[in-house]
Amino acid sequence: MCESLTIPNHLCMQLLEAAQPIALAEQVVNYTLELMDIPQIWQQYDLARPDYLLNAVPKRLNEFYAGRILAQAILQQHFSCLDSITSMSERLPIWPKGFKGSISHSNNKLVVAVSAQADYLGIDIEHIVDENFAKDSAALILTQSEQALWQTGQIQGLSFCEYLTLIFSLKESLYKAVYPVAQSYIDFLEAFVEQIDMENQSVQFSFCPKVREKYGLLEQHQGYWQIQDNTVLTWVFK
Repeated sequence: MCESLTIPNHLCMQLLEAAQPIALAEQVVNYTLELMDIPQIWQQYDLARPDYLLNAVPKRLNEFYAGRILAQAILQQHFSCLDSITSMSERLPIWPKGFKGSISHSNNKLVVAVSAQADYLGIDIEHIVDENFAKDSAALILTQSEQALWQTGQIQGLSFCEYLTLIFSLKESLYKAVYPVAQSYIDFLEAFVEQIDMENQSVQFSFCPKVREKYGLLEQHQGYWQIQDNTVLTWVFK
């Protein structure tokens, strides 16, 4: 059995009190946290450092510990689950049986989602990219149909930078959601938006047939988003 990271209960509760609950989907518990509010938490509490973080810089360590501690706190407070989700040797969170969870951070914002009801759950947060990144990365993120969707003028109310960030983030949420099934990396161009509803801020995704058949994925997945304060928050839930 892999050795797990031990996190004191009082530390979990401290982070939960500093975080803000957000309502994204029924049967999913979501919290967001400003990382500036908890600087160098790993140093203050002398937490053990997993093998895969031995060379990590302080910023990365703070993001990692904050995400894992907040997720642990949600499990304890909302589901009475005391299982550790952090292995000292395996990079990905190990969610207890019967639970789905997802963690994301961007700059100083952290978001965590946990559910005991979801079949698929992924969440992602991104700051809007700049014009140079959007121009250089468009062909790596957007399929031809997604580029055409922008060019036809159907995407009202968003700049191209916002649109690219939105699709990037939605695909990140999608890949996190299906990873427990696929257990493999899926390229950005192997999933595509079939439908987009700007009014309800939702999209319908499909994977290319080869990927869907290889990993036994659903034919369609639903994604959702919010854009606020130069930040895109997306989630995929079923």
